[in-house]
Amino acid sequence: MSFFKRNINFQPYKPMSRWRKLAISTWRTSEEASFYGWMDFDARPLLEVSSRLMAEGKKISPTAIAAKGVAVAIASYAKVNGVIRFGRIYHRNTVDIFFQVAPDDSGDTLTGITIRDCNNKSLEQIHDEIKKRVLRIRAGEDDFAGFGEVMKYIPTFMIGWMQKMVSFIAYQLNIWSPALGIPQDAFGSAMVTSVGMLGIQRGFAPLMPYVQCPIIVAIGKIEHKPVVIDGTVEIIDVLPVCATMDHRLVDGVGASKMMKALKVYFNNPY
Repeated sequence: MSFFKRNINFQPYKPMSRWRKLAISTWRTSEEASFYGWMDFDARPLLEVSSRLMAEGKKISPTAIAAKGVAVAIASYAKVNGVIRFGRIYHRNTVDIFFQVAPDDSGDTLTGITIRDCNNKSLEQIHDEIKKRVLRIRAGEDDFAGFGEVMKYIPTFMIGWMQKMVSFIAYQLNIWSPALGIPQDAFGSAMVTSVGMLGIQRGFAPLMPYVQCPIIVAIGKIEHKPVVIDGTVEIIDVLPVCATMDHRLVDGVGASKMMKALKVYFNNPY
C-alpha cells in the first residue's frame, strides 16, 4: 500500500465563468462566503418509509433518510460538488455525505463517518453502513482518532495553524497519507447533522473554513404545523431543513434547483 495517495478523486479542470472567478476572489474562505436558507418539507412520506423499514427490523433515522435526499439534490446540480484548489474549481466524481456522530453521551466529543456515493445507495444500504460504522466508533475504532491524539499534545493557539497545514496538504496539494490522521476526503460533498434529535426545531450549522465542504445541512425536529394544501389549511408533520452554503460554489440558482430536487425526493423517498 502506498504511503501517499490522492486525497480526492475529481474531474479535470474546466474553465470557470466570470461570475465564479469573481466569487472566489471576493471571499477567501467558506466562512466569509456563507449564506443560509431553510424550508419545511412534508414529513409524512418520510415517516411512512421510516415505519416500513422499522417493521423490517431496520430503525433508520429521519436524518439518514434526509441525508440521501441531500445527496440526490447535489447530484441534480453537480456544479456545487466541487473543491477549490489554487483559485480553481475541480468537481468530485462522487457525492459523499458526512454524518456527525457522538461517540458517547458526554456531549464533549464529536466525530463522524462519510457515506461514499450516497445518492446511488439504497436506504437499506445506508442504514446498514451507518449502523456498522457507528458500532466501530463506539468500540474505539474512530477514523479520526489519530488526529485527535495529536491535538491532545498541541496548545490551543497552535491548533488553527495545524488545521491550515493539514487542509493545505489534503485539499490544495491533494495529497493524503495515514500520517494526517484523517480519512481520505474526510468530509465529502456535504455534511449532515441533526439538531432535531436534541429537541431543537431548526438551526443553522457553521461551515468550517479548513475543509472543502461547501454545504452543511441541519435537520430539525419534526413538528405539527398548519400548512395550505390545495387551498385548504391542514395540520401535518413537517421536517425543517436548514442549509449553510458556500457562496463561492453555490449561488441562488443552484440552491433553488437543489431545493426543488429535495422536494421531489421527500415526496417519495423510497
